[in-house]
This record gives sequence, C-alpha cells and structure tokens, in this order.
Amino acid sequence: MGHSRRLLLLASLLLPAAQLRAAEPSIEEKAAQLLIISAEAADISAATAAALGGLGGVQLQWGSYSLEETRKLTETLQAAAAGSQAGTPLFIAVDYEGGSVYVPTTLGLLELPTNMMLGAAADENNTATLFYLAGKELKRAGINMAFGPVLDINTNPRNPIIGIRSLGSDPAEASRLGGAIINGLKAAGVIAVGKHFPGHGAAEQDSHKTLPEISISTAELQATHLVPFKKAVELGIPAIMTAHIRYPALDKKNPATLSRAVLGGLLKRDLRYKGLVVTDSLDMRAITSRMPVSKAAAAALKAGADILLIGTGDPAAAVREIAAQVRSGAINEARLDDAYGKVQNAKRAAGLFEPPETSSPFDKAYLEITGDLSRKAVTLVRDGGIIPLPKDKKIAVIIFSPQRFAGNAIHLYRTLLESGYKVSQSFFDIGVKNGDLKKIREAAEGADLLVLGSFQWTGAQNATQREAINALINSGKPAVILSLMNPYDIPYYRKAAGVIALYGMTAPSMSAAGEVLTGQLSPTGKLPVSLPK
Repeated sequence: MGHSRRLLLLASLLLPAAQLRAAEPSIEEKAAQLLIISAEAADISAATAAALGGLGGVQLQWGSYSLEETRKLTETLQAAAAGSQAGTPLFIAVDYEGGSVYVPTTLGLLELPTNMMLGAAADENNTATLFYLAGKELKRAGINMAFGPVLDINTNPRNPIIGIRSLGSDPAEASRLGGAIINGLKAAGVIAVGKHFPGHGAAEQDSHKTLPEISISTAELQATHLVPFKKAVELGIPAIMTAHIRYPALDKKNPATLSRAVLGGLLKRDLRYKGLVVTDSLDMRAITSRMPVSKAAAAALKAGADILLIGTGDPAAAVREIAAQVRSGAINEARLDDAYGKVQNAKRAAGLFEPPETSSPFDKAYLEITGDLSRKAVTLVRDGGIIPLPKDKKIAVIIFSPQRFAGNAIHLYRTLLESGYKVSQSFFDIGVKNGDLKKIREAAEGADLLVLGSFQWTGAQNATQREAINALINSGKPAVILSLMNPYDIPYYRKAAGVIALYGMTAPSMSAAGEVLTGQLSPTGKLPVSLPK
C-alpha cells in the first residue's frame, strides 16, 4: 500500500468518509477534536494522517532539528488539518519547561533554565520576560501550546519524577513565579498548561511506571499543593493538566485524571475553574495498568477532562470508544459538547485561525535574561574558606553528567581558564563503571584542589557516581561540590569543603558557577527546597 493511501485509510478510520460536513459536527468530529497524540519529529506521517482526519492536536517529541525545520513540520501538520472535513487548526504542543524533560539544542528552541533554578533566582519580572520571549520563539516554530509551568510543590525529596521540575517547596513562592511564567506565555499568545493537578510533588513513585498514591489530608492539600493552582485560576490560565495520582482523601478509587470528584468537584466547582482540563498522557502505566488508552480517554472525558492526551495510543480507537459511549448514554452528550466548545473557543482565543507568526527578533534579549537568572540562581550552600578559589593552586574539574551536557560543561572550564587559573577538566558519565575508576583517580592526580560536578536527576541517587565523588573527597584534597541538577544530592557530600547549587546544567549556569569560583560573582541564590538533615 502506498504512503498516500495509508494516510487516507487512517483518516477514514477517524472520520468515516460517508459522513459529510453538516452545520452541526458529528459526534465523531467532536470527539476527534478533543484528542492530542504524540509524534516523533523524525516521522510525522501518522500524525499528518490523523490531522487529515480531524484530530485536535499533536504533541511534538524532542528531536535534533533547527527552528526552521521544526517550522516546516508544524506547517505540514497544519496544512493537513486545514484539508480535513473539520478544517480546524491543530493545537501543537511541547513539554517546554527546562530540566529533566528537555535536552540542549532540540527542535531549534533555546534552552530554558530549570524551574528550580528560577525558584532559586526568585526574580518574578525577569521570569515573566523570559517566558514572553520563549513564547515568541515557540510561536515562530509554529508551536502554540506549552505543557508548563509545573506548579507542583516538591515536598518529597525522594520524588522520582518532579524534583528540579518544581519551582520549590514554598507554596507562596511557587505561586508567585508560576504566575510570572503564565503571564509571560499568555503575553506571547501561547496556551500555558499548568500541571499536574491537584499536585505531584509529594509522590514517591513515578506515574510513568505505576499509579502513585498520596495519602495526605485535604487540609494539607489546600494549604500546600493547591496554592499555585488557585493562583493560576485567578490569573486566568487557559489550561490545567491532571495528575495520574490517587488521592484517597478525594477519591478512594480513581486517579485524579479519571476522577469526577477531583475534576468536576474540586477543580471546576470548588476552584471555579472555567478553562481547559487537559489529561496527562493516557499511555502512561498509571493508566494503562487499569484500562486501555481508548477507554481511559472516554473515562477522563466523563470525569470532566476536555483535552485527552493519548500519547502513542490509537486515535481512531479513542474516537470510536467515545462515540459509542455517547450514543449509549454512558457519557452525556452535553459533556462532549461542553468539551468540544471549550476546545474551539480556546483555539480562537489563541489566534489559531489567524495567520501564524514567522519572525522573532528576541534571541539576544532571551539569552541576556537567561544569563541574568542563572547568575541570580547560583546558591552558595557551603563556603569552607576556599571560595573564591586560590589562584596559586592547580585545580582539577571533574564533571559527572549525561554526555549530551558535555558542551555546556566547557563554559565552566573556559571561565576558569580565562581568569588565569591552572585548570584541567575531565568528563565522566552519570553512571560510573568499574573501568572508569582508574581514569577518575588519574584526573585528580597532580591537582591541589578539586571541583566535582554531581549530576542527579531526582532524589533517587545514582550510587556509583556518589561513591566515586566521595572517594575523591576522602582523598585528602580540598573539594568543592557543584550540584549540577537536583540539589537533593547535597546531603551526601558532607565532607566537601564547599558546595554550590546550580539547579540545571545549562551553558549560562556553568558560566555563572565559574564566576562564583573565580570571585567575579557574589552568589545571591537561595535554596528553594528544604534539604534532608
């Protein structure tokens, strides 16, 4: 079967060819408009076919593309949507939040500071400006929806999935800075999607792998985790994403995504939220361990969700399931009409029916503000009397991190070198293998002082890396720890003379670390989370 015929066949599954356009969209047309699928940028053929069949939106996964190439991808998708019977533009979304869900130089977008870095910098004005500029870049790439900001309050240091994605553990600060992100994206004309309601920060399990349960009282939920969401509602955030987490205090049986008590009750009735309710991806194990994606889409719609992220799930199957349940009365048709109407209104409000933006003169301003926020975020946790570093000492910089961040590590080395220090730099992977231990010891030989970069994604520490770093600290040479990503690694290095937290291994943050080590910058950042004793 030829490529074009395959696309037409998939389109026909989403919307039977026998159904001609009518004044009132069919149940299938309405259901298709509620769906967002994920697509790898390297192959958008299936997404293009789904768009031709009247799909509501596409979430682009990361890929190494220029902004111009990404623009061509989004134009191809929108052209397919324009040629569908619905003729409605697509939501085109990305997870644009910095940190652990983003890698440098993907889709041609500029690299954001992590949320925790923004929490440490605590600069509301520059945060809003940064996301206005970032939003303009998204629009230039043809992207109109950002799955962010993360509004989760990270109260659990062992949280395996949020960590540096959170603005911190202080609800008031997270609300203030989360509001700045929302305002910046709104000013740029990008649909902000706050997540993950009613809060993912106290979880101890990863909802990609299982269904977490958070057993806290409604009082604690109200006092802590709901605070940033209440602020977001006050600011008129256009969309809020649900959490695949069960809160027994709210619903003993269902995760929030599938809970009428959480979505229809707490969010819509109690918080008086009128915007779009977006599910987290329904192909995660927290959901698929309970039911197929198609049935989960129908269940989420029934519970109060308006946009159904089905990830790699089958859109045709989801449309059939929703349509069947509407026709059987299992889902009230008024609920489908409500969701469909909200989707159409949101697309109009976001200007999706208007000519797209094609230019953005803001790259220089974006980089300047990113650098400023990175410098403000750097936190001196422990001085030890060796920061700034003495110039008469030989310094070995030993960095542990994923290989894709190696380019950013150079900015620290360059700052030290240009400041006249005698410095060497070595780079090792985040997971230390037995064969690396000799090379690590050799990298430290001949140095008077060590600067050690610790890179941990979450509270679940990489033990081999931690052991290698502590072996270097215990070698007798003074050591400064750079906590490159998640600051929950800091308590494991109690014998280090100095500790600096960066909250994200970006090029500007590595330059800022170098400026602190050389005395060019007095660090003003504050830890946005409480560290275990």
